[in-house]
Amino acid sequence: MRIFFTNTAPIIVQGIGAAFADLGHPVCYANVAADPDWKKKLRDFAPDLVFTEGGWGTFDKLFPYLHEYRLPHLFWAIEDPPHFHSLSLPFALRSTWVFTTCQESIPLYRQHGIDARLMLFACHPTYHRAVPADPHYSYDIAFVGNNYFEYQDRNRAAHYLLQPLMERGYNIKIFGLDWWLDRSRPYYISEEFYGGYLPAEQLPAMCNSVPIILGLHSVTDSRTMMSMRTFEILGSGGFFLTQWTPAIENLFRNHHHLVWTRSEEETLDLVNYYLKNPAARQRIARQGQEEAHQRHTYYHRIQAILSLLEQKLKLPSDNQAATPAALSVRYGRSVRINRL
Repeated sequence: MRIFFTNTAPIIVQGIGAAFADLGHPVCYANVAADPDWKKKLRDFAPDLVFTEGGWGTFDKLFPYLHEYRLPHLFWAIEDPPHFHSLSLPFALRSTWVFTTCQESIPLYRQHGIDARLMLFACHPTYHRAVPADPHYSYDIAFVGNNYFEYQDRNRAAHYLLQPLMERGYNIKIFGLDWWLDRSRPYYISEEFYGGYLPAEQLPAMCNSVPIILGLHSVTDSRTMMSMRTFEILGSGGFFLTQWTPAIENLFRNHHHLVWTRSEEETLDLVNYYLKNPAARQRIARQGQEEAHQRHTYYHRIQAILSLLEQKLKLPSDNQAATPAALSVRYGRSVRINRL
């Protein structure tokens, strides 16, 4: 199955796209929103299907072309539920397959006659894995993500997860776009705590260098939707201290796979305890990585949807490259693939 991806973001190139390629499916990437040559790349590649995640800036460019050449389209709605009406629904109404990271959005799609299915974020064990520590990341605590101002619960969590640590002088750095320094936003930080933008390929090194990695979530009322960095940090072997959400509690065990906090007091207690107890911290990080690699890789996500894609495309099913044994040989570790 030949798959053309309409974005070159790390979640595609180092995530689900790379996993499709590992499983024997030819892939091609182009940034439809910014690449003037994307149509030529698509024509030259001659895909069986076109894959779009999110979709910002691509709708008006993409669908006239897909309609003209009658190309099947898979839409992965990773911005649900906040942008269901403004972004996801228009894409979904024009797509052959629709998958969403938010369980609660599925009934909304069905109200519009769309058979949406669940497909969560995940990690890719090729990239999200244990690597040697990098002395460049000589901090006790770090956060990786952007300063999104439109999510009130995320902003509130920043005040009880990030703010008390900075106020008390912990050795903490916050990485992301320079929105963190924008004083017009509801929440901002001092320049001394800003670490700059972290390239995606550096995340595993940070997770294996910094004792505590923090997590924030924009969606806090779903049992499945959470920050994609949850899976990436766990897969990389990081010790993850995160804002509590229903999805975090639904998929992971507190003080076993990760640790969650609901208040400033709890944040400080957890940070103090786990900085002083490296053995406990390392045990939880190891168990979190095992859970991510055994249940939450993009291999799992792909295997769960392959039959749906092949049935519609009427392609022969040939997944020899996707066997657990083949992947175990390739990556030097046990890889268990179960349908979700």
